[in-house]
Amino acid sequence: MNLFVSVSLPEFKSIKVLLLSLLLLALLFEGQELKAQNFKNQLMEGRNMAFFGVGPSMFYGDNGGDYPSMKFPVSPNITAGYTRGMLPFMSVRMTTGWQRMVSWDGFSDPIKAGFTERGQAASFTGSALYLDIMPQFMLFTQENLGNRPKFNMYGGLGLGTLFVSRNQQVFNPEGPDQSSRVSTLAIYVPLRAGASYAIGELYNISLESTLLKTFADDLDGNRGYNNRNDHLFQLNVVLQRYF
Repeated sequence: MNLFVSVSLPEFKSIKVLLLSLLLLALLFEGQELKAQNFKNQLMEGRNMAFFGVGPSMFYGDNGGDYPSMKFPVSPNITAGYTRGMLPFMSVRMTTGWQRMVSWDGFSDPIKAGFTERGQAASFTGSALYLDIMPQFMLFTQENLGNRPKFNMYGGLGLGTLFVSRNQQVFNPEGPDQSSRVSTLAIYVPLRAGASYAIGELYNISLESTLLKTFADDLDGNRGYNNRNDHLFQLNVVLQRYF
């Protein structure tokens, strides 16, 4: 009895194509299953987050504005950072960013002349780079991404440092103002609070307010006019992404 089966060349090629197709389908299915499993693990374990935000900001200083009358310039701010989940209700957050800083141009000449008599700048333009770290506490606990609340609130305070580079002018009633380029390094305490809303499995969008409370009174080149230190305020729309 002949135990061998004769297979022609075209038939052999067809069988080879079929086997390769089955192998590719198996690999594709395995890849999709692995991807789904990784996503499930991410939902169950992911508490770390990167974020990016933009929004308006203001500067509180000696020549920054007429604050009782709510007259002061509003400038842009950009922020970014990373949070690492430590407990269901707490994470450690690192934040960096850039804020535009300008003085108010509404001071009268007599007030600016008073600045000059004290050797202080009447105006300036510049920007601040800042970096801080803080514990961040959530109102509603979050074990992982799979059970995080749709809405949450968070806040905290920490410690940071900022670098201000500015071009400042001392008022001269008899001619051009005296201009100089100055840089200042300062320590500050960040106070932040925000409300977040979950959009999809991995993203939140939040509205966040920040006060950078510094220990310096010369970020604007002017000290002693209002007897308070200089501070930065921000209101940002922040996009957060878990991983």
